[in-house]
Amino acid sequence: MTKLSKKVIGADVGAKFLTVSFNDNNNQDQVQNIENSQRSILSFLNKFSTDDYCFVIEATGNYSSRVLHLSLGKGFETSLINCMSIKHFARMKNIISKTDFEDARLIRHYGEMFSPECYHPKNIEIEHLDQELKLLNDLEEEKRRYSVKLKALRFHPHLNPNTEKHYEKRLKQLEKEIREVELRLPALQDEEFKEVKDLIQSVSGIGEKTTLQVMAATCGFKNFDSAKSLVKYFGLAPRIYQSGRKSYSPGKCRTSKTHIRSLLYVCSWTAIKHNVPCKELYLRLLGKGKPKKLALIAVCNKLLRICFGVVKNKTAYQADYQKNLKILT
Repeated sequence: MTKLSKKVIGADVGAKFLTVSFNDNNNQDQVQNIENSQRSILSFLNKFSTDDYCFVIEATGNYSSRVLHLSLGKGFETSLINCMSIKHFARMKNIISKTDFEDARLIRHYGEMFSPECYHPKNIEIEHLDQELKLLNDLEEEKRRYSVKLKALRFHPHLNPNTEKHYEKRLKQLEKEIREVELRLPALQDEEFKEVKDLIQSVSGIGEKTTLQVMAATCGFKNFDSAKSLVKYFGLAPRIYQSGRKSYSPGKCRTSKTHIRSLLYVCSWTAIKHNVPCKELYLRLLGKGKPKKLALIAVCNKLLRICFGVVKNKTAYQADYQKNLKILT
C-alpha cells in the first residue's frame, strides 16, 4: 500500500445521506452517516484539518457535487472516482457484500492504495454553461417526443381538435424556450472560451453545438494531457482482447457521455464528405471490409484527436498540414 502524507476520508454518496469512512486520531476505523445538506457537511468538515486529511468521493452525478465543492472550498485535497473503478476494485478484493458502510470503506481503501489525482473544478461560467446545455438537450428531446406524438395522432380517423391544439400549443412553447436558452449561451462564454471554440470549429465536420457540448464536458480540454485519454473519456477508444491464440476486439469502451458520442457520430457524416483525412480513413477501413458503423466510429475518434491537437497547439485546423510539412522537410 502506498504511504500517504494524509489520511483518507472515503465518501459514499446518496440522495439524502453520505456515508463516510476514516481513521480517527487514534487510528481507529470510523464509519458515519451524515445528511447530504450544506449545514451537515460543513459541520462534519470543521472536525478535520486540511493538513491531516484528504477526501475521496465516488462520482454520483449531481448528488456528489455538494460535498465535492464544499470540501474543495474548505481547502481539502479532493478526488472524484468513477463508480466503475470502485466496482472493479471490489471484485479485485473479492468482496461480495454491498452496503453503504462497506462501500465507504472500499472508497477509502481505494484512495489509500492508488492516491488518485485531485479534482480540478470547472469555473462558474463553464458550470453554468454545462447546466444550460443540459437544459437545452432536455427541451429538444421533449420537443422531438411531442412532435412524434402529434404526427402519430393525426393518423387517427377521429381526431380530437382540442387534443391536437394542446400538442401544437406545447410545441410552440418548447420552441420559444429553446430560443431563450440559445440566446443566453453566448453570455456565458469569455474570451478564452471563444478562442478555443473557434479553434475546434475550424475542424471540418464539427459544428457549434457539438463544440459547446465537448468544451463544457472537458473544460476546454484542460483536464486532459493526451488525446488517448480524451477519446477514452468519451467512450470512443477501441478495446482489444487477447489470450493465448484467441484475439479479437469486443468493440469500443462505452465509458460515459452518450449524448456527445451521438453528436460526434452525426458529425462523422459530414467529416467523411468534407474532411480529407477523415474521408481517407473511412475509405481505407471500408476497403479492408470493415462495417460502415465501425468506420464512422473511427472517424469520431480521429475528429476528437484533431480537436485536441488544434487546441493544445493553439493553431486552427489546416487540411493540407501534413502535405505542407512534407514539402518543408
